[in-house]
Amino acid sequence: MQILNSPSREEVNAAHFRGSWMGIGIPSVRNAFMVSRFKTACWLCLLISSIPIHLLFNSTVFQTDRRESDFHMTIATEEFLDGGSFYPPGAGLVQAGFDTFFYNSNNTGPLLDSEYINDKEGIGYGRPVNLTDYADENSDAVKNISATASNAGGWEKLDIRQCKQEYVDCSGLKGHRSLILVVDKPGGWIRNENWHLLDNQTEFWARYVPPDQPNHLFFAAQCEMYARRMLNSPTVCDNTCDLAIGETHYLPDGKAPLLNSPDWEFPFFWGDYDILVNGTDTAGYPPSVYTSGSIFTSGLQPGTFNMSVKYCLAEPFERVCHIALSPTLLLAVTLCVVFKTCTAILVTVVLSRRNQPPLVTLGDAIESFIERPDRITAGMCTVGQAEIRRAMKVRNAFLVPGPRWWQPLRQRRAAVIPVSVWLTSYLLFAFGIGVCGYFLAGIQSSGGLVGSFFESDQNLFIDLAFTFLAGVLLANSPQILLSICYLAYNNMFTRLQMAREWSLFSQGYQGLRVTDPKYSTYRLQLPYKYSIPLIAVSIFLHWLLSNTIYLFVSTGGYFGTDLFITGDLVDSSLPPNTAIAVGYSGKSLLAMLVISCVLILVPFILSFKLLPSNMVNIGSNSLAISASCHASILSHAAKARANSLQLDSPMSSKLDIPQTPRSPERLCTLLPSERFTEDANGSNIEMQRLVMSSTRKSSRLSSASSKQLLLRRSEDSDSNGGDEQQVSPFRKLARSKMRWGVVAMPPEWHAEHDNEYGVVEHLSFGVQEDDVKPPESGQYYA
Repeated sequence: MQILNSPSREEVNAAHFRGSWMGIGIPSVRNAFMVSRFKTACWLCLLISSIPIHLLFNSTVFQTDRRESDFHMTIATEEFLDGGSFYPPGAGLVQAGFDTFFYNSNNTGPLLDSEYINDKEGIGYGRPVNLTDYADENSDAVKNISATASNAGGWEKLDIRQCKQEYVDCSGLKGHRSLILVVDKPGGWIRNENWHLLDNQTEFWARYVPPDQPNHLFFAAQCEMYARRMLNSPTVCDNTCDLAIGETHYLPDGKAPLLNSPDWEFPFFWGDYDILVNGTDTAGYPPSVYTSGSIFTSGLQPGTFNMSVKYCLAEPFERVCHIALSPTLLLAVTLCVVFKTCTAILVTVVLSRRNQPPLVTLGDAIESFIERPDRITAGMCTVGQAEIRRAMKVRNAFLVPGPRWWQPLRQRRAAVIPVSVWLTSYLLFAFGIGVCGYFLAGIQSSGGLVGSFFESDQNLFIDLAFTFLAGVLLANSPQILLSICYLAYNNMFTRLQMAREWSLFSQGYQGLRVTDPKYSTYRLQLPYKYSIPLIAVSIFLHWLLSNTIYLFVSTGGYFGTDLFITGDLVDSSLPPNTAIAVGYSGKSLLAMLVISCVLILVPFILSFKLLPSNMVNIGSNSLAISASCHASILSHAAKARANSLQLDSPMSSKLDIPQTPRSPERLCTLLPSERFTEDANGSNIEMQRLVMSSTRKSSRLSSASSKQLLLRRSEDSDSNGGDEQQVSPFRKLARSKMRWGVVAMPPEWHAEHDNEYGVVEHLSFGVQEDDVKPPESGQYYA
């Protein structure tokens, strides 16, 4: 895109003829609409096709997180695994989900009813089961218990610490599913020893659990893990069997006491449940909570059901890491890449046929202007970009040639970057940093930096339901802002590096950095020692941003509830129970903010270095560069080249010997100068540099005569320099080591420019044999 954005010499000549300028060596929106229509159209095509790539490419191939949620939990003795007798629902005489039956019910109907309210917030003993199902051998409840007794002997044995980590301090089922808590109860449980039931209760339970037979099954239930989160809070794991395995939300520290204990001991009936299953009257409780105790059990012996877990057996399942591919996004990205490739091929073919090489680097422009001088800027060797910009702000005002009084430059490198570029760039940086700061402040107010530096379910999530495409666009939209900020940053860095490169020509003899493959390996303005680190920083920031805000996709049901993300938006293009969320990492965001704040200080630090006092501040302005490149025909390199061409080539008509740089009239400065009454704090020094000695005696040029002068000089330049087959005597000079400063001029040049104030000198490039001198303060130059 920078090649398309770089003007050819013909496009620069056209801009100069219109009284304008173009940017050299920098990506410029100004250039984009001043080059040929073909280049503008191709530049826009490449720009527009880059947007979908930034938005979609990161999420074309992505990893999906799989977390299972459903599992079967059993509390039993070791004999249960070895064929010991068991009688559902177990020695606890309660069915799965029994706690839900005490909520605002009289417990006589719901115990036998098949319709239940599955309120996940209110259950802790599993999914409710109809008690009569345990009398049916073909029911799911009995089949699950029988299958567990038959197959659990081949399951993986987990120690207490590992078992707690997976099922108490849970985060979804990743490697194991169904679970048996093997408790220390040799011989099992006998009903009459544990319960002193009433006569009617004894008769009721006789069909389920024998009164005097050992029962090696205590409790079994179908359980579920699910992710739950509050607004701006980390994700927590809820287990619908949490009370059955000893975890209780009644304790102030929640899971901490159970997790920190080396043992696993707990009462099965927590809190008030031991009262409820004893049939105790609950009249003291609010009617909205409990209406009465159980009428089916009573006489529970104290301490009977205090569980002591020895170890766990968990059913393993193979966890497969899924790499998902979105065909729609891949197609869109592929089409954009193919379109960009075709555009690049078209640009290469068309521009190569036009034989109009772009001026990509400062060296390209200097070489072109030395070999083919632009007569529009002859006699303006002391004019810098600030004067040109100031002139263009005034309607119908033009710079005109002539001797100007030289004053040493007292500016820092910051001056090479226009104020408008400083403002727009740092407003853009401030916006990006402000967005980071806003989200970071929200994270701090919601509990500080929690979660992981990378993508994780422990990070915070945006509490909105998204489709897959909407989530992709939201998660990747900051990548576009980062790319725009990088282009602005690269632009500033390029301008500062150009100032450094230009300043070297005032300190010694240097060669030009050009993009001609015969003489250089450079392709863009920034040298590799700057461009490679900048590209590396850009890659790192994009990677860091992808960890800061990202698309989270999970299958398996653990995240697939409205307790994780509010809303019931379902994306039909994804498998069932797939959760889509946009997460962000506070730690990564903080790193992004700190690194960005450090990076934006670098241009400030580099810009404080002083510019050489014996140089003109040309910036990236093509007019200022052109004005500084009118070489003297007396240069040793030019004379040697001219002599060589005359000897080697009998066709002297092909030899283009530019005329001595001259201005047709002794002209004044900017028009109308009455508008430039600068402030009194010293900012009028540059204006003095524009004022010719003859302006004190001559009248100002009108805007109409200025336009005629530009037209005449542009036509002369095109007629003499437009033939690509012409050979310039300055070619050897342009490809030699040069220095910018005072060079010798022929007598006829002095005859035109010298005035009553003394000898007028010329500033341009010369080789070491030319003995180039730095300009002197108070001397006139043209």
